[in-house]
Amino acid sequence: MTSASGTPDAGAHLRSRPDAAPAVLPAQGAAGPRLSPHRPSCHRRDPLDHPDPGTAADTAAAENLLRCWVRETGTPAPAGDTLRIPLTACGTALRVPVHHWSACGWHRFGTPVLVGAPEDSPPVDAVTLAALLVREARYGARGRSLPGDGADLVGRVADSVRRTAVFLTARRADPETPPGTARFLDGEQSLLLGHPLHPTPKSREGLSGAEAGAYSPELRGAFPLHWLAADPSVLAADSAWTERGRTVPAERLAERLAGPDAVLPEGTVPLPLHPRQAHAVRHLPAVAELFDRGLLHDLGAHGPVWHPTSSLRTVYRPDAPAMLKLSLGLRITGSRRENLPEELRRGVEVHRLLRTGLGERWRSAHPSFDIVRDPAWLAVRGPDGEPVPGLDAVIRHNPFRPGDDAVCVAGLVSPRPWPGRGGRG
Repeated sequence: MTSASGTPDAGAHLRSRPDAAPAVLPAQGAAGPRLSPHRPSCHRRDPLDHPDPGTAADTAAAENLLRCWVRETGTPAPAGDTLRIPLTACGTALRVPVHHWSACGWHRFGTPVLVGAPEDSPPVDAVTLAALLVREARYGARGRSLPGDGADLVGRVADSVRRTAVFLTARRADPETPPGTARFLDGEQSLLLGHPLHPTPKSREGLSGAEAGAYSPELRGAFPLHWLAADPSVLAADSAWTERGRTVPAERLAERLAGPDAVLPEGTVPLPLHPRQAHAVRHLPAVAELFDRGLLHDLGAHGPVWHPTSSLRTVYRPDAPAMLKLSLGLRITGSRRENLPEELRRGVEVHRLLRTGLGERWRSAHPSFDIVRDPAWLAVRGPDGEPVPGLDAVIRHNPFRPGDDAVCVAGLVSPRPWPGRGGRG
C-alpha cells in the first residue's frame, strides 16, 4: 500500500505486495531514456562518504544550497562538467563541478570554487556559500522585497550542518538497526540528510543537545509523553473514528492511549503533549490562568515510550492503534510546527469525506493506494474561548503493524553517507 497524508509533515510509504508486478528493466544493450548530460562516475569517491562526519555534513548542505539555487533561478544544465554561477554582487563567480545532472533536480555537485581565489585558499563551505547566494539574491532583487532574513537563513544553514554531523557520527558508529525495530519506524529514522531540495533540512533552532538525543529520529530517540488533564468545559474535540460502525469520541481515544495506570482528577480528560511543548507553554498567561483556576492539571511524564517519526512532532508506538501529531513550538527547517485550528478540523473532514464512498471508489481503481487518516483531535480553549496555540493533539490512524513491510519513500531513496556502506536504501 502506498499512503500519503495531505498534511505537510507526513511522508509517503510503500508496503510490499506479493501480487505486485515486478519492475520492467530495459534489456541489456537496449537504449534507454537519456535523463542527464552528466552521468555519475562509478569510480569517483562520493564526497558524502568522507570519513570526517563534519566534512560530509558540510558537503551535503552545500549540495542542497546549489540544488535550490539551480531550481529557483531556472539555471539550465551546463554544456560541460562545470557549472558557473555568477556572483555579480561580489564581482566574481563560483565554479562548481557537476558530477550528475538529474531530470528531477537531485543534481550532484563537487566542492564549489570561488573564481579568483588563491589556489591554497580553503574550500567554499556551506555557510560561506549560503552568505554568497543570499547576497547575490538580494542584489538581483533590487527594488523588490525578498521574504525572510539573510542572516537568519545563514544561521539555520550552520545549525543544520552541525546537527547533520552529529547524526552522521552517531549512525556511522552504530549503523545496524536495533533488533525488533518495526520496518515503518526504521524507515522514518533513516533520513539522515533530510530533503535534498531544502536549504536547511536539519535545522532545529533552540533544541539542546540533551533534547536532541531523545527527540530526534536520526538518533533513534524515544520518550514518554507528557500528559495534562483538562476539564471538559475548556476542551474542544471532534472525532470520526469508528469501530464496528459506531463513532468513538476523541476523549475516549485519549483515555485509551493514556492507559489504565493514568491517574486523572475526576471528570477530566487526558491530553497528550510533546515533553518540550509542555515545558514551553506552561508559563503562557492563558495556560497559567487555566492551571490557577483548576481547569488544567499537570500529570507529568507517563506511560510507555513513543518514537519520533521523520517530522519530529508525529510520534509512533508499534503497539498503539494510533499515532499522535503533536504541536511542537520549535523552528524546524524555519517554521514553528504547531497545529492550526483549520488543520485539526480538516483531518476529520477529509476522513468523513472519504467514508462517503470516495475512498471505496479509488480503492476499486487503485487497490494498493490509500492515505493515512487523521480522524480525531483534542484541543484546549483559553479563558476567551479561543483555542490555545500548542495545546492540542491530532489522533492519527496507525495502519502500520510491527511486522508490516512499510517503508517511507523518502527513506528508501535517501543516501547512506558512511564510508564503505554508501549508496541508497
